[in-house]
Amino acid sequence: MTLYRDHLASLAVLSISRAGQLASALEFLAAPATGSPAQQAQRLAGRLIEEPPGSFRVDEPFLEVLFQVIADRSDDDPRRTARLLLNSPFTLEDMVLAQPAATATIFRSDFAPASALVRGSDSLLALPWWIMYRLIKADPALGAQLSAEFHRRGETKLVAESLGYLAYDKDRQERPSLLPTSLEADGDFLGALFRARGADWLQTRLRESVALFQQRVYATEASPEFLDWYRETLEFAAAFLSDPETRNGLTGIIHRAFGL
Repeated sequence: MTLYRDHLASLAVLSISRAGQLASALEFLAAPATGSPAQQAQRLAGRLIEEPPGSFRVDEPFLEVLFQVIADRSDDDPRRTARLLLNSPFTLEDMVLAQPAATATIFRSDFAPASALVRGSDSLLALPWWIMYRLIKADPALGAQLSAEFHRRGETKLVAESLGYLAYDKDRQERPSLLPTSLEADGDFLGALFRARGADWLQTRLRESVALFQQRVYATEASPEFLDWYRETLEFAAAFLSDPETRNGLTGIIHRAFGL
């Protein structure tokens, strides 16, 4: 991984300590050593990234240190870190959960690589709108900026999907959940879009999202109650806002977007 080249000292011990749990690493260690210890650590770190053991107990400590290294790097040079990550096979979804503040710092530093990282996220395990959902929880203002930027670039579906991912938050907040659910963050996100882009822009984006999920309800790809849950979540999120003008404006936008 490109990022390791600047942090071999902090990852060498970890990499070597995990080596015995990987067949490929055992083969690596059995081969005659070549190069300096730092070069050997770099090669082994690369092997661990390319061939992870597939065990949560093995992977988790390794990933925790990896994400901490990225977070530390972001404090010094967030823009360069963002560009390095474009060529690194790390798991963006887990990074957002493990280091939300650092991820927000990295993404805020340069929207070009940030948008590329979101669009290029794992299409099976972490769709772009799922990454956006988690970014909204970590930094609602950043989520609003990225949503506006994606729309400017013609990514209408990504914005519609990202908005729709908020639909279950009211239900999630009412029961135990491992997800980073926050209706207050949803409200801050919507409020930031309302203030930055205006009522007409936000109402149009919500209507596009409602239309997308209405089609899925008709096709039985979504629950018949999905749109009710979606509307209720947005209404409750708006109610958390302290500014009455923004709160009332959002409530009206939500009602019109859902045809009420």
